[in-house]
Amino acid sequence: MLGEATEGLLRWLVRDLAFLRAAHGTRMSTAPFEPTIAPPETPRYAPVAAWWHTIVLIAVILSLAYLQGQPGFAVRASRLPSKIPIYLETLVYELLLFVYVWLLGLRPKGVTIREIVGGKWSRFEDFLIDVATAFIFWVAVVAVLVILEFALKFSGAKAAAVLLPLSVPEMLVFAALSITAGFCEEFVFRGYFQRQFLALTQSIPLSVALQAVVFGGAHFYQGPRGVVVITVYGAMFGALAAIRKTLRPGMLQHATQDTISGILGGILLRHKLI
Repeated sequence: MLGEATEGLLRWLVRDLAFLRAAHGTRMSTAPFEPTIAPPETPRYAPVAAWWHTIVLIAVILSLAYLQGQPGFAVRASRLPSKIPIYLETLVYELLLFVYVWLLGLRPKGVTIREIVGGKWSRFEDFLIDVATAFIFWVAVVAVLVILEFALKFSGAKAAAVLLPLSVPEMLVFAALSITAGFCEEFVFRGYFQRQFLALTQSIPLSVALQAVVFGGAHFYQGPRGVVVITVYGAMFGALAAIRKTLRPGMLQHATQDTISGILGGILLRHKLI
């Protein structure tokens, strides 16, 4: 008796479920239950320093660039018996930028130099990869700069002729300055500024573009056309840093190109070839 009642109840439930499925146009799934997985959130990029620190740094860089672009600066440089004092002043300035960013910007936030640079060489092969990357990038940079200088009728060597080294001692100090600038400028612009602008915009392309604009403005003394060329130059370095996630290849290329182009330009100028 109890078995017949139970069987009748089950038939009644199955009939009602079939009616409900037909009414709503649904089919009962035999697949196991799978929980809904939310799509991953877009990562939020945090600033590496306080915003007041960035504003002050931009103001200092652009103000000094404006002062260097005044006619009196070029006259002073041309009248000096040696350009070594100017090179040393610039070298100290580059180091002060680095120290300002590191001590007053990064350290309060707990950000290390290694984080900004993007790690270190763990193997000799890592060094070789960065050297090869820097060389390939150098070829691309030279090609772009030649096209821009031809299109804009701008000569970087002529724009910076008053600062080119002529004597051997000047060339040696200039090489030290170029190596220092290669490290410090990549650290400040492609490391610090690019990370700050990334936190501000949450966009890698915009962060690359904004740091390039500041980098171009820092070379105001080379004139409007020079600013355009160097802004594109800075954008290329920013793209390299974003793609490789390290500043090492850019630092290698920057230091090497500045050294070779400056010394070669000085030799050509001394022989009146430019």
